[in-house]
Amino acid sequence: MEIFEKVIDSSIAYLVGRTSRSIMKRLTNKFSTAGFDVSYEQWSILVHLYRRDGQTQQELANIAVKDKAAITRLLNVLEKKNMVLRIPDRTDKRSKLVYLTHKAKEFKTDLIDIVEDLLKEAEQGIEPDDIIQCRATLNKIFTNFDKLNR
Repeated sequence: MEIFEKVIDSSIAYLVGRTSRSIMKRLTNKFSTAGFDVSYEQWSILVHLYRRDGQTQQELANIAVKDKAAITRLLNVLEKKNMVLRIPDRTDKRSKLVYLTHKAKEFKTDLIDIVEDLLKEAEQGIEPDDIIQCRATLNKIFTNFDKLNR
């Protein structure tokens, strides 16, 4: 096996990265085609706020696995688009809580429908047991690195 095939072409990191970029590109395109000015990166924040509104920027950074600067940039854009609000935390004046705006809440169902459609596209021709195994394996890999990155 040639070194590039081993280290790059068939490595889990390369394959996951390539797949991730393809998913990001496809989802951003699907949002745009449906008339939503939302990128994959912005969705990665909105989805966590749909799950639990009113999180701190640090909580969002942790759950979205992004650094603080990236979260700040994403929130600045989402704020300009009137999708989120940052409100000072009453219990900790140093941090702000991030909330969805009415506008973002209005199109939650539409965005989720688009993501569900994307997931159907992604899983075409793949056996359900293979999907389950793939998720389990990827979660184990994530856990391995998450432990090392702490």
